[in-house]
Amino acid sequence: MTIRSIEDALARLGVGADTLTPPQCGALDADGCIVLRRVFDAAQCAQLLEAFERTYVPSHLWPQPRGHDTRHAMLNGEIAVRRLCLAPQILACVHHLLRRRFFLSDVQGRDPVLGGGYQRLHRDWVAPQGPAPMIIVLAFLDDFGPANGATRVLPGTHLLAGGADVYRDAGLQHPDQVVVEGAGGDVLVMNGYLAHSATQNTSGAHRRNLQVNFRGHEMAAPAADRVESGALPAEVLYLFGEDA
Repeated sequence: MTIRSIEDALARLGVGADTLTPPQCGALDADGCIVLRRVFDAAQCAQLLEAFERTYVPSHLWPQPRGHDTRHAMLNGEIAVRRLCLAPQILACVHHLLRRRFFLSDVQGRDPVLGGGYQRLHRDWVAPQGPAPMIIVLAFLDDFGPANGATRVLPGTHLLAGGADVYRDAGLQHPDQVVVEGAGGDVLVMNGYLAHSATQNTSGAHRRNLQVNFRGHEMAAPAADRVESGALPAEVLYLFGEDA
């Protein structure tokens, strides 16, 4: 089965003209982020939590340095997890922001421990120059809020000039920051230019999440570096960055 375009692939995965509401599209444009509620149901959250704990790797065993204040899970090889990341609402948001062919680049799990998780405000990509080449999706598997290190965002900063670290000296508080709150199964979608960071986990409660990276197809890795996906529908392979 041949996939003719990203729009064709998205339609086969359940994305339609009404997947996002006009207010949701407006928030993505004006704020650079949106929280999608109940993207994953209880059974799907349980499946993702099982994969997280099964693939958890202590920080000192990672091939690249990982902070000891956060538990990390290695999820790129979990095809079922990557497949769940192609939920229609998520894909609709990514397409709205990227406006071109894209692919799921990376999936990792994070869970800040008691006293850990704090980051300085930063952008995951550099100053705005046209549509962002990447989108960050945080899928929360536990309830999240100020007590367990939830993400803070500076709405609208995706439209402002400056480098990746222009907000890094803001400290623990910024007058414009919003700390995202919600329940397990909710998803935060962020423009790659948006200033954001994790906050400190002061309660010690789990805040397990998937950090999912979508990128424009021009940034796709060489075929030799891709995760083996096996026998999957053509539209899924297309979104995994493989030619269908």
